[in-house]
Amino acid sequence: MADGAADDYPRRGGCVSFSPNDRISIFGALRPGSGQSVTRAVVATYSLDLVALLGLVLTLGGNPEAEFENSPLSLVKAFDGIRGRLRVLHQVGRIVAPRAHRSILPLLDTMVEAVPANERTQSWHPKVALVRYEGEGVEWRFWIGSRNLTGSRDLDAGLLLVTSRDKAARPVTDVGQLARGLLVEGGFSSSELDELDSARWLAPPGVSVRRLLWRRPGGTTSFIGSPLLERAEAASAVSPFIDRTGLKEVLRAGSPSVTLLTTDMAAGKCAPLAGIAFRTGTSPEPEATVSVAQQTEDKAAEFIEPPPAGVHAKLIALTKGRKSAVMIGSANLTTRGLLGPNAEAVAILDVVDETLAGSLHEFVQSGFEFEPARVNEAAAEREESQRQLDERIALLIECDLMLEYADDGLFLIIGEGAGAALAAARFEAAPFVEADAWLVLEKSARRLQLLRGSVVPSEQTSLVTFRATSLADPNIQRTWVLSLPVSGLDPDRRDRALLTRYVGASRFRDWLRSQLDGLDATAGQRWSDAPSGRVADGTSSVPDMFTLETMLSAWARDPAGFERRTSGMMAMLDSFREAFEELPEEDERDAALADLVEVRPFLQAVHDAIHGGA
Repeated sequence: MADGAADDYPRRGGCVSFSPNDRISIFGALRPGSGQSVTRAVVATYSLDLVALLGLVLTLGGNPEAEFENSPLSLVKAFDGIRGRLRVLHQVGRIVAPRAHRSILPLLDTMVEAVPANERTQSWHPKVALVRYEGEGVEWRFWIGSRNLTGSRDLDAGLLLVTSRDKAARPVTDVGQLARGLLVEGGFSSSELDELDSARWLAPPGVSVRRLLWRRPGGTTSFIGSPLLERAEAASAVSPFIDRTGLKEVLRAGSPSVTLLTTDMAAGKCAPLAGIAFRTGTSPEPEATVSVAQQTEDKAAEFIEPPPAGVHAKLIALTKGRKSAVMIGSANLTTRGLLGPNAEAVAILDVVDETLAGSLHEFVQSGFEFEPARVNEAAAEREESQRQLDERIALLIECDLMLEYADDGLFLIIGEGAGAALAAARFEAAPFVEADAWLVLEKSARRLQLLRGSVVPSEQTSLVTFRATSLADPNIQRTWVLSLPVSGLDPDRRDRALLTRYVGASRFRDWLRSQLDGLDATAGQRWSDAPSGRVADGTSSVPDMFTLETMLSAWARDPAGFERRTSGMMAMLDSFREAFEELPEEDERDAALADLVEVRPFLQAVHDAIHGGA
């Protein structure tokens, strides 16, 4: 959820609002402006859907207005533009991926990094994004909230800050400290950190940032060390997960009575509690996967549609007269969320926008008054069984696991001491590119062959899929993806091989032209559309692409970019040759290789002219 219309949102900053007309996606908040390009992006999330991550790549590096409707060559452009610049930090064991699009998703495995928090005691749970843009000048955007990078349709809340020279912009030194500490795995450079330290940030009108608070896994920083607003006249809170200790912390925020919006199941565990008026809404589904079809069929979609399925926001709001204080972020109103040891991030805001504060209090009041009779006991039992299975999964994740690509196949290597974990539930593994090829992990397993025979570079990845099933109830099950340490994988070669296979023979000339003059002949197609499977008919247009006039025009528009692209094109030619040699149809194979033979001398001449024959 965010305040303001999509067109001017990033330039104004944005904040939580609970008016249905003021909704906007994280993608909309982070979308580059005209003439901007992303030079650094670090995102923290608890759970991660790889298709949602692909959508973020398309937004940051492709055609930002198109999002999931980007063309095939826009996908290639997006990946080339974002590779090495985007890092997503997630809770280990919380990657999900739908069955579709698994042939292209391995491109993302170098962009993700698991934070190894053991969920039996603590979790990596912050939801923040810090992105640097270059254009006419340097701009940073900082987003903090409750939204995971998944396909969830739940009701979330977030705040966006944008660096600005506007008189209303103010220093927020906590952003730089958060980048150094919470996001240390993001690897910000010293010059980037200096920029953050000296930046002035624009917040929404009527909103100012008092503090940003965060903690790493294992930390015990209290987020409500003192009242947020003394003697508040109205107090509301939202959290789908609660416990009695966490709610007692909420009562220290500045009011002896708080109206809380949560779920029936959570309320059933804590009510009654003096000072808390329980109201309830629909339970969230924070790990729902993205449906590309849904996103492309709804032309107005900005990645949050359709209407929210449940309450997933986490916040506290207190009002006294015209002033309000709001705590917004990732922390549930639980012991682990408010006191630790979960890794979390929250913003403490001072708000004088009465409409914004009023809409929040009204939203909380719109929930149903809690009735214990509505608690679904069967659902509560399933939740407890799922929690017990998650603890067994955590045991396996703690073991040393790795992948090995060898001449005779792909192997999962299981470290010593895994026997106890493997005995606690039924565990299976499958190669990421073959989602149904499940193999049981026996208690004594130490080396499991996932694929037989040499694995071609375009199908290699550090990703592997796991499934756990409860021994007590086979209906209790969870599937997840891990990115594991891997030997025998050359990521650069894999990326070239995968992209050339994706472009294919039928799009080769289109790709070539897009590299030379920036024209996208696949515009109007979607990245998820299958290629035609045949080389374009007619006389080759290769000589027309490499005329002196065409080359000089392309170089003049962007000399540095043109020189960079020609080097990349030369590196891709060998990968195209390998891909074309594997084509099963002889006519298609011969035509594709003939195109390649015709291209190479032209491109080599251009490359040598630019780079001096190097």
